[in-house]
Amino acid sequence: MVHCRVMELGPAKLNLGLEEYMQRFSLIGRTGLLSMLLLIAGCMKYVPPDSFPQAFLKRVETQQEGPVQVSAVVLSASESEEVFGSSLPGKNIQPVWLKIHNQTEKELVLQLLSIDPDYFAPSEAAWLSQGFGERGVAAKMHYFYEQHVPLLIPAGVTTAGFVFTHFDPGVKAFAVQLLGDRKTYDFDFVLPVPGFQADFMKRDTTKLYAPNEMRTLNLDELRDYLTHLPCCVLGGDQQTDGDPLNLVIVGQGRHGVVTLARRGWDLTETLSTGTAWRTALSSIFGSRYRTSPLSPLYLFGRSQDASFQKARETVDERNHLRLWRAPVNLQGMPVWVGQISRDIGVKLSSKTIITHKIDPVVDEASTCKKISNVTR
Repeated sequence: MVHCRVMELGPAKLNLGLEEYMQRFSLIGRTGLLSMLLLIAGCMKYVPPDSFPQAFLKRVETQQEGPVQVSAVVLSASESEEVFGSSLPGKNIQPVWLKIHNQTEKELVLQLLSIDPDYFAPSEAAWLSQGFGERGVAAKMHYFYEQHVPLLIPAGVTTAGFVFTHFDPGVKAFAVQLLGDRKTYDFDFVLPVPGFQADFMKRDTTKLYAPNEMRTLNLDELRDYLTHLPCCVLGGDQQTDGDPLNLVIVGQGRHGVVTLARRGWDLTETLSTGTAWRTALSSIFGSRYRTSPLSPLYLFGRSQDASFQKARETVDERNHLRLWRAPVNLQGMPVWVGQISRDIGVKLSSKTIITHKIDPVVDEASTCKKISNVTR
């Protein structure tokens, strides 16, 4: 237990120079002073914010299903600090703000498990986010409960508040499920985390093909179309065969992202000096990097339209998933073809010095336990 005591300094002590002051209190140079400052900071009392900026509401996304409307937005690290007075992402906690407008004639019940199966209770989030020796934990828990979204939404009422979810670095994909008397209302959200630049943001897949280039196929025609695709994607030189095509997804992009995210797949960051450096450090020190950039592979004359990954113990061991929008639809639904592989280490390369070693049994990475229920 840390005991905190406020020392009263008389005029004589206040007139001491810093060096003499440190000597009298037996502080050993800067280390001693730093220790005292940390102790005092650790004993500070938690004071709930009287109010907080709501600039994050400018990013809110709203969806409607009949008489029910749901709005949602995910907070950045700095916004979490402003709202809750604590560094929540550092504790793997990511607040999601919800606003639910119930214009039905019955009460609705919010299912938190649909948002995050392992969500944090308000008291748990408050406890985990407390600073060393922080006082006023009870007040903090009370404040977190006040900010939590109500689970019961009466008929004709609008409610709003936060859900404390696990931290996702790139995109927050979740469902909001509301149970009514005889009906369930479902909303799928894919919300970008502020400051994150995903590779799929670089390209508008709705403008890849002219209308006359798109074909609508039935299931038999799609099977025939897939058999005439190249066996493999192309490497960085766009000439050498790369990994084999071994994945087809039929469905809207949003639903695909939601499903993949729920299955544990993370988005991929764009390549930059910062992300390249972080990837190198992750490889050297054997740490995880959930959103590390992927090298470009080519199909239809372009690099992947979107990519995902499942981090394992290190950046050298992960599953890769690259997708390209094909110029065909199946009964009105977009068709995506892709390549999925499993990194099992690194090896020397005559072209890039070092490259990833891929599991030669490529279909092992695309088993149903890893990809499922994407079609919608």
